Amino acid sequence: MDYKTVFIVDPVKGERLQLAKLLKQEKITIAGFVKLTDCFKKTNPLRCDVVIFVMRPGRAELKELNKVNPREKNIPFVIMTDPNASEIQLDEWKKKGFKSIDLASNKERAKEITYNLISPDGPVPERKPLEAISLT
Repeated sequence: MDYKTVFIVDPVKGERLQLAKLLKQEKITIAGFVKLTDCFKKTNPLRCDVVIFVMRPGRAELKELNKVNPREKNIPFVIMTDPNASEIQLDEWKKKGFKSIDLASNKERAKEITYNLISPDGPVPERKPLEAISLT
């Protein structure tokens, strides 16, 4: 696996940070955004490999995906919803041009899907804590 970049879009800062900590690995850069449109601004120098879009009723709705440009629809999307949310028809979004779009009902499932997308050949190596260095 070479170096990858994951964008997390969630209007709730605390939840966005928790998900970023869960995904944190040595060869993954994680960028957090409040709105989906912020990810793809021309001033953003990062190239994205996966977008995790967290839906929040009244704040981040599925209709925001309509604003995604055709060029950006080639990026894999992971839609994270509440387990109690209504059913989302992924086939409709694939017909609208999204190359890869998956659904996750919790953070662990989002992590699993993301790792499978960025490293399909094998597991992402776990980050190991550094060993303490003796000063004497």
